[in-house]
Amino acid sequence: MAEVRNVLWVVQQSMVEMGLPKPNEVVASSDATVQQMLALLNRAGSDMVLGFPWEQLIREWIITTEEGVSEYEMPADWSYFIDQTQWDRTNHWPLLGPKTAQEWQWLKGGLLSSGPRLRYRVVSAKFEIWPVPSPANTPTGDSVTTGVFAPWTLAMEYVADTWLKDAATANTYYASVQSDTDIVLLDPWVMTAYLKLKYWEAKGLNTAAYTKDFLGTWEARIGKNKGAPMLTLAPRARTMLIGINNIPDGSWNVGNGSSV
Repeated sequence: MAEVRNVLWVVQQSMVEMGLPKPNEVVASSDATVQQMLALLNRAGSDMVLGFPWEQLIREWIITTEEGVSEYEMPADWSYFIDQTQWDRTNHWPLLGPKTAQEWQWLKGGLLSSGPRLRYRVVSAKFEIWPVPSPANTPTGDSVTTGVFAPWTLAMEYVADTWLKDAATANTYYASVQSDTDIVLLDPWVMTAYLKLKYWEAKGLNTAAYTKDFLGTWEARIGKNKGAPMLTLAPRARTMLIGINNIPDGSWNVGNGSSV
């Protein structure tokens, strides 16, 4: 079971390891050193969110398209997408994108810009798709002939920026510290190692030892956070169609009624 530690524990552990007095509180403390540790903890949490897609922070986002609507508000806790997870579940194919600004203007202004596949990009904190959903542009079933719009379901995964969880309220998460009891979702030993390094840097001291400690802990933990696929020197894309990769071993009737 993964270790569950809160903000107070992380700050206490870090300060004691550096030979500093152990605080009894963090957020409400008037001690300048403790307040600096709090500020550095918020910075460290933000850095670690961007540094690795921790499994604890991965979320799924579902969009139900609306007629005439091409822009959809991003999730409030969105930090960045997990690449190549954007799928059109209605038609069972991946979305095309993200498109560059140049490609987007070509799609909107070019002579040949439509097709059966949806394109997307992220701009102005919105998820934008093309073509604009309509019975003609994104038809489902007989919506072309009836003129009645049928929505499509789009799905994708992203990394949330909320690396803290409220200890008392279910499904309440934060991107910065609110309370000493907030649960730190990221690996607590990586967090303490990084927090010590940030403190030493802020004081202008020699960080060589703390840098080595942090990098060693970081590499060890991210390598085991989600596991790893089997590596090959001759990778080949696997087909999603029926083939030798997705048919179980057995004896099957083939064409003329014989078995193999």
